[in-house]
Amino acid sequence: MSISSIGISQRVVGTDPQETADQAIIKWLNLERPTFENYQNLGLEAACKTLPDAILNPPPLQGTEVNLNDSRAINTGDPTVLKYTYSATLPRNRLEIVQVTLKRSEGKALWEATKVGYWIDDNQTGRRWLQGSLPLTIFSAFSLFVLYLTITKSILRKWLEEGLRVLRSHKRLVIGTLLGLYSMFFLGSFLGSQLPSECRDPVVTLIETTITAVGATEAYGSGNVVRAATVTFYQNFVVVAASLTGTFALLFGIPAYVLSASSFFIQGIPFGLLGAFSGPNLLFVLILVFLELTAYFLVVAGGGILLATIIRRGFRSYPIAAKKLFVIFPIVLLLLLIAAWYEALFLIQFFK
Repeated sequence: MSISSIGISQRVVGTDPQETADQAIIKWLNLERPTFENYQNLGLEAACKTLPDAILNPPPLQGTEVNLNDSRAINTGDPTVLKYTYSATLPRNRLEIVQVTLKRSEGKALWEATKVGYWIDDNQTGRRWLQGSLPLTIFSAFSLFVLYLTITKSILRKWLEEGLRVLRSHKRLVIGTLLGLYSMFFLGSFLGSQLPSECRDPVVTLIETTITAVGATEAYGSGNVVRAATVTFYQNFVVVAASLTGTFALLFGIPAYVLSASSFFIQGIPFGLLGAFSGPNLLFVLILVFLELTAYFLVVAGGGILLATIIRRGFRSYPIAAKKLFVIFPIVLLLLLIAAWYEALFLIQFFK
């Protein structure tokens, strides 16, 4: 497989935007779905060069048909950017829309296809529903309420103390989990620091694509600390810690260990490649990493505690084991709440 067959990196350009968009669609439909063997044959540096385009312009589903005679130009409000949409048919006669984004070169009458793919409603991406005035007000009030409950004799304070007792009673398991998972993360970071510079762009592209999908780009770009903290906390606690890792921890712990070990090894690679652990921002990064990763790893340790309890007491003890996991979540919530405000405040106010 050649580099050009992996993505549209051999750019489609032309003076006529409609014709350029049509040619981009034709090329996109001819893309092959890359495999690990394809990238292996290219070599590391060549593979890294193709990845940004493969991320931004993934191949179509097999059997996709696009009607080039049914297109519509969309006014983006930017004279240098045009979008064209086409009606398409997927397998099983499912209807779909394919969109091409064109950008005009500065000082030239040339249009270049920068993105081709299935149409996504911009209003449904980026979690804009989470960034309105009502959610931000609720999150601010929630944060103050958690702070109040933490410093007073409250039910949350009791849960925090009970969670700490559970962690202390399984000290060796908790410490082993933290050390093991931190080791995987920093191993990934070390690997990232050894990658060639050609791999920097695909990593940046992947990060930008991910944070845009969860709404972080728009939230942090607004300069609103509350908005950024709200989006960050929702992603870190609700999605990652509670919904994903928590669910796997409930499945007798082992899936949570497997998922987290592989996931955080991969997540460590960008930190090493981009040099996050060097330079003037080192202290900020270390504090943020400590807050967020410790919170995630405590959920995994809770899954280990659940499994250890069942092994010792039998399957009838599952409710007791699950309770031990659940009482750790107030600690996780508090750590990620602090991390969300800390990250939003520093990135917006101090690293503009």
